[in-house]
Amino acid sequence: MSTALKDEVALGHLLRRAGFGSSPASHEGFLSLGWRKTVDRLLDELGEPAAPPPEGFDPYVPGATQQAWLDRMLSGRAMLAEKLAFFWHGHFATSNTKVQDPQLLWTQYGLFRRKGGGKFRELVEEVSRDVAMIRWLDGNSNRKGVPNENYARELQELFTLGIGNYSEQDIREIARAFTGWGSHHHKFVFSEQYHDAGEKTVHGRTGNWDGDDVVRIITGQPASRAFIATELLRFFSTPDPDASEVEAVAATLHKTEGSIKDALRTMFLADEFRARSHYRTLVKSPVEFVVGVLRVAGASSVPLWAHGSLERTGQILFRPPSVKGWPSGAGWLGSAAMVERLKAARRVADGAPESMASGIERIALDGEVPPELAAALQGLEGKERIALVLASPEYQLA
Repeated sequence: MSTALKDEVALGHLLRRAGFGSSPASHEGFLSLGWRKTVDRLLDELGEPAAPPPEGFDPYVPGATQQAWLDRMLSGRAMLAEKLAFFWHGHFATSNTKVQDPQLLWTQYGLFRRKGGGKFRELVEEVSRDVAMIRWLDGNSNRKGVPNENYARELQELFTLGIGNYSEQDIREIARAFTGWGSHHHKFVFSEQYHDAGEKTVHGRTGNWDGDDVVRIITGQPASRAFIATELLRFFSTPDPDASEVEAVAATLHKTEGSIKDALRTMFLADEFRARSHYRTLVKSPVEFVVGVLRVAGASSVPLWAHGSLERTGQILFRPPSVKGWPSGAGWLGSAAMVERLKAARRVADGAPESMASGIERIALDGEVPPELAAALQGLEGKERIALVLASPEYQLA
């Protein structure tokens, strides 16, 4: 086991993983709480309802849904709930490029925000009825006699089990179980005349299964618990979790019948999460970076320029590139993307009072300035110092 992170370094690590980083307004308060109480507070806030949309909110105005969600991320209110919704948005990746109805994507985000910390089985059941998902994976084409296998395949490969844990027969039988599950305008509908009521054999179990039966069978498997444990660890803790970390989180999922909140608690309180070996090992996605630089500088809302920056770096909320979601890791740090990050850091620095330079540096770097960066910062003050800190290699990592 590597050395454990201490005090302010550990806090910064936690708030970047469980949220979008600290802010000048909240930093000292979190420090005074300490590690365990901060974890408890973040988890308790999973039950908080989302803030109401801004006055006059219209999801059909271009960019309105992205702006509203980015502002919620920036606010720091129930930050883990927003970060978890962001995780599920990438996990159950659904894009408005095909759905063509931003209200449906906003409703799906609301599902992730409301149910994200609950029981995994219940979340998957609701996702299976979500109209955006039904449109995205062609649920309305799934009918008795002519089953559409798109959702049955992705449900297992990407959402619940992972490659190698299902067969082609499972795909065919699960597609039959979901026949008749469709949508009418903005509502889920079950059309009995299109449903195949015959017996199906799913993962070795035979019965007159429907979609809910299938979800119960799949999410009750050890492979599903290990799969979700691994996905959570890769997003929140480390890009390459070892077997003991996966086993611990999977064991919690088993003991709690799939509680994501309890799985996160196990992860955050594990010695491995707080180990130096896990520190700054995740590359911030464009959304995490943009929201993070704005938070550390004390911004109260996301400026319009951020939307163009996110588009140029390849991450627009509600528009993941495929059902597999967005890339991760070094894929976010190409030369063009780094130029955009540098520009964003410069814009934020230009808008921040020079008097905030030392505070921004402390929060952004957890009070630890690497020797190479310290040398580069020598002689810089005010906005120039802020810009370099926010553009530093260290700040690109969570």
